[in-house]
Amino acid sequence: MKIVPKSIEHILKKKNILWSIIVLVFLFFSGCSPAEPKPSPSPTDGQTENIAAYIPLSVGNYWLYEGIGNEYASYTEKVTYQQRNQYQVIIDNGGTVTANRYEVAADRIVNTFRQSEFYEDKNILDQPSNIEAILLQSPLTAGNSWTSEGNSFEVIDTSATVEVPAGIFENCLTVKITYPESRNYSLYYYKKDIGLIKSEYVMPENEKVVSQLKEYDVQH
Repeated sequence: MKIVPKSIEHILKKKNILWSIIVLVFLFFSGCSPAEPKPSPSPTDGQTENIAAYIPLSVGNYWLYEGIGNEYASYTEKVTYQQRNQYQVIIDNGGTVTANRYEVAADRIVNTFRQSEFYEDKNILDQPSNIEAILLQSPLTAGNSWTSEGNSFEVIDTSATVEVPAGIFENCLTVKITYPESRNYSLYYYKKDIGLIKSEYVMPENEKVVSQLKEYDVQH
C-alpha cells in the first residue's frame, strides 16, 4: 500500500474541490445561457395557398349545373384549350355559347376575354383582352375583399357545407358579390379540387336564381 504524505494529500483534496467547483460553474452557466434561436420551419406544400385548386382548369374538365328560377340558369362548362397560364372555358346555357379566357396567377384568377355567340371549335387564347373580371383573389380568408368590374367581392366563409345534386361538400369557400346599383347580390360556393359547387343570385324579397352542380369530371 502506497503512503501519501498528509501535506500532499491535503493539496490533492483542495485541487479536487477546485475542479469540482469549476465544473459546477461551467454547467450552471451553460444551462442559463440563452438557447440559440431555431430557424422557422419552411412552409410545406399543404400550408401554401393554392388558389388554382378552387377553379381547377385542366383541359377536359367538365361541369354540369342544374338551374332553378330561370331557364338559362342550367348550363355546362368545359375547359377546351390551354396555353401557359391561360385556359379557354366554354359555357353553354342553352341560349348561347360563350368563350372565356381565364388567366391564373399566384394570387388571383382573372377572366380576361369573353365572346358570346361562339359556335366554333377555335382557340381564342391569343385574342386581345376585352375584360378584366377577377374571379378569385388571395388570401382566401374570411374578410378578404376586392373590386372588379365595379362590383364588390368578399370572402365571407371558408367552411360552408353545401348540398347539391352532385353531393354534399364541406369546407367550401363562399364569395359574396355586391352590385352597387341594386340591392341584389350573388353568392358563389367553391370546393377545393372540384370548382364552383353552387351560385345564387339573390333579389329583394329573397327571390333567387340558383345554379347547382349536378355532374362533374375534374382532373388535376
